[in-house]
Amino acid sequence: MPHEASAQANLDEQLASNSTRMVDIISSQTNVEITRSLQLCFSSPEESCAVAMTRALFAKGTRVLQSEPEKKADGRFHIRVGVKRSIRDAVREEFVADMVHTAAAMNGTYDGWNLLPNQPAEETQTHAETPDVQHSPAADLPVGPQ
Repeated sequence: MPHEASAQANLDEQLASNSTRMVDIISSQTNVEITRSLQLCFSSPEESCAVAMTRALFAKGTRVLQSEPEKKADGRFHIRVGVKRSIRDAVREEFVADMVHTAAAMNGTYDGWNLLPNQPAEETQTHAETPDVQHSPAADLPVGPQ
């Protein structure tokens, strides 16, 4: 599990990246106050930790954007989740610290965010695909009035 120093380094890196991005975003006259669909990116050296991180992030109200962690060329398992919030809110230190510490608790890192164009976070995942109900008998029950 990463120690506090690596979590602090991850937090410092993300806050610096966000500061640079905000200068560019504001220079392009993008409204940072309106709610948008954002993709949050995380990674871990272990697949089991990435799966646990996905579940923890889902419990925090994010939407899972990929069903399984993706192993990349760097040897890490990457996951993506979606949220609806303003850019200003996504770069707040409190939010970034929460994402960093959530990831660090599961041997992972918060790798930043991107805008999700034309694909709202809440429309990318049907209810039966969530990590909590994916393998549940309730996932096969009909939804709505019969």
